[in-house]
Amino acid sequence: MLDPRGRPRPQMRTLLEALREYEIDWVLSGSTALAVYGVDLEPNDLDVVPAPDPANLRRLADLLVSLDAVPAHDPSWRGGLTLEQCRAWRPEPLTSEQLDHLFVTRLGMVDVPPKLTGTYAQLKKGASELELAGVPVWVCDPHEVLDRVPDPPRPKDLARAEAYGALRARLVHDRTPLGLARFS
Repeated sequence: MLDPRGRPRPQMRTLLEALREYEIDWVLSGSTALAVYGVDLEPNDLDVVPAPDPANLRRLADLLVSLDAVPAHDPSWRGGLTLEQCRAWRPEPLTSEQLDHLFVTRLGMVDVPPKLTGTYAQLKKGASELELAGVPVWVCDPHEVLDRVPDPPRPKDLARAEAYGALRARLVHDRTPLGLARFS
């Protein structure tokens, strides 16, 4: 069993290929979406916002089980799962809420935020289909991520504030994704 306290780096190409293999309908959000649009950062996880239909959630749950996923544990998270709850997690009953976790997997960290970063329907509206590491991926509009930076900002957002500002300024004139090479 994987350690819920571990934080393995995401193997982006392999995770993207696995999502495609399991035919999961999803939108990329979070720091990885910002990296695609040129923010100089190394994402700690892959943010997967799934379509909420039951068949799609079943495919996502099956993928998570195949990756030996366990919810990540951090004792400082208010309302988070205990270490024992993380270790005992199973995707049943199958609901968006049951999958709403940051997961430790054997391919790295996968965050499944069905609503926190915007719902699938909200994000898909402005998303662009891009090819990352040879895999077609729907990537949300970077404004969707930037506009959801919490107030007050988290320490990681404070550290990235300058890069976020540079991206906002560039997006006024140019919406071209820049960071595709890092997924090759």
